[in-house]
Amino acid sequence: MKRRKNWFLSGIYVLVVTINVLSWNSKTFCDRIRQSIFRITQYIQGHISSLFPFCIGEFLLVLAVLLASASLALFVVLFVGRLRGRTGNEDRPGKFAGRYYHLLLWGVAVVSVIMSINCFVLYHCSSFPEMYMPKNEREYGVEELALVRDHVVRQCNALAQEMERDEDGHIVYAGDMESRAVKEMEKLGEAYPLLDGYYPDPKKLTFSGFFSQQYMMGYYFPFSMEANYNGAMYIANVPATICHELSHVKGFMCEDDANFIGYLACISSEDAFFRYSGYLSVLDYLDRDLHESLENSGEIYLACEVCSPLVERDNVFLTQEAWEEVEDGAILDTETLKQVSRSFLETNLQVNGVEEGIASYGDVVRMLLIYYDGELY
Repeated sequence: MKRRKNWFLSGIYVLVVTINVLSWNSKTFCDRIRQSIFRITQYIQGHISSLFPFCIGEFLLVLAVLLASASLALFVVLFVGRLRGRTGNEDRPGKFAGRYYHLLLWGVAVVSVIMSINCFVLYHCSSFPEMYMPKNEREYGVEELALVRDHVVRQCNALAQEMERDEDGHIVYAGDMESRAVKEMEKLGEAYPLLDGYYPDPKKLTFSGFFSQQYMMGYYFPFSMEANYNGAMYIANVPATICHELSHVKGFMCEDDANFIGYLACISSEDAFFRYSGYLSVLDYLDRDLHESLENSGEIYLACEVCSPLVERDNVFLTQEAWEEVEDGAILDTETLKQVSRSFLETNLQVNGVEEGIASYGDVVRMLLIYYDGELY
């Protein structure tokens, strides 16, 4: 029986390797996984995670750190025991370690299967433009880029005036952003079939301050199928971030896809606050690309639409007050944590085949240029 279990465990690891090798070599294989197995796991795991009012993924990460620490501590105990020459009944730590590491191997195997289906394979699927946008080989120039950027700025300037604000000028919103975001994504699913179906409840990150130090607006946990957002960041970022993370839940893992889907979900909303969040979410990407295209020519840039003071104020990650609160409760240095997080994210994206790394977030600009082709130019 024990031998059979070991063979079965080995088989799981072989399956994981096979799935990942195939995913790197066949987009068709990945697309079929996303449209079949992933939809089943997404539905089941999403329902389970929605039973809990808090973010399960965060606590699973804490558990993973504790298990890793326990494994290291156990290894040290065994190593010291071997040096002392323990044998026979005195080698109880060795027997316990054998069972512990065997169970750990089973846990890693299960997590590897889930991560492969819910994350790694999805990086190699067809992109959103490949699935739903017209094939367009056109090369866009500064003129088209400026037109899209100015359109977004005009929308931001107009919508900023409609926002309800408190006495300090910060936006306030009385509605349920989480439920509204799910409804907007469901509506988007009517036009784009891969986005239809069930969505789990979006959740605020419990340790939002910690994620703020990493400059993270949201997080998708593949092993718990949760779309989470940073509760400490400025409210204008929340709708677009939730829709961004919910797009990951539907199998669009690449960040440029998620940025564009989040943008579409928000700007198509009847809620002015959601539309404002959507336009704000791409403003910096368009600004950066326009600056680079103009070779930092300030004179030409000044001829473009100018963001109003309200938009400039709203286009922030955290308010000054929120940053002070985060720093007061910080255990680790923010700059160090930011650099470590950035390096991890860069490596993670490149390991999964996204050669541009973090820069891929800005590829949403290309999608915007295609989207507005025929409307703005």
